[in-house]
Amino acid sequence: MRRAAHWGLGVLIGLSFAGQATAGGPDLTPDQAAALLASMHPDYTRYIREVRYGDSRARPATLYAGLVRRGGEDPRDPADGPILGRGASNDLIVYTDTFEPWRTVAWRRLVIDHEYFHARHFAKGFNLPTVGFGLPQADTDYYEAMAWGYVLERAGDGAYGELAARERAEAAARYEEHYDGFHRFVMKAQPSAWAHYGRFLPEPGALTGTTPRPAASTRTEETSPAAAPATR
Repeated sequence: MRRAAHWGLGVLIGLSFAGQATAGGPDLTPDQAAALLASMHPDYTRYIREVRYGDSRARPATLYAGLVRRGGEDPRDPADGPILGRGASNDLIVYTDTFEPWRTVAWRRLVIDHEYFHARHFAKGFNLPTVGFGLPQADTDYYEAMAWGYVLERAGDGAYGELAARERAEAAARYEEHYDGFHRFVMKAQPSAWAHYGRFLPEPGALTGTTPRPAASTRTEETSPAAAPATR
């Protein structure tokens, strides 16, 4: 296995909006995060060894949660970056102020599921390519587009409950941002490769209801790692 050294903020979820308080509550403890993970994915311990508070116990404004190698403290530090490889298990860092008070419970589930997707993807637990282009931003855009596409599809199926309209728009904007970045990279580097990668990344409108969903999508929840190992 190798360390995913070029993630930086790419494996992190990081946007915030000011707003009014809702029933969601302002904080998320490691135990609460683990309980959310277990409620959605009883197998999460195969990919996430431990859920812990970050070293500072207070997140920066652009950081909610992130994966680190076992024992790592700071998702922003490349030396603490997650391990990538078949069977990899990483730690999940959350912070005392991970969520603003107005955030919905559905957003909490979406954020935690986003990290679960990363962890399982890094462990080659999906039938999806893992990559290493040698360009940190290209790697970030690919992995983030995959994870945001996954949670958008799940949100559209009602897996998290009712998101606030601006939360749904926020997730859609993040998908489009990373989709566009990765698409530009591929079309500049090797346009023919989009025939491969585009199978896993629906056009943004297909995930937001403005265009029909294509037949091929990021739906992976029924994919068994044993039955369909991930490819590189």
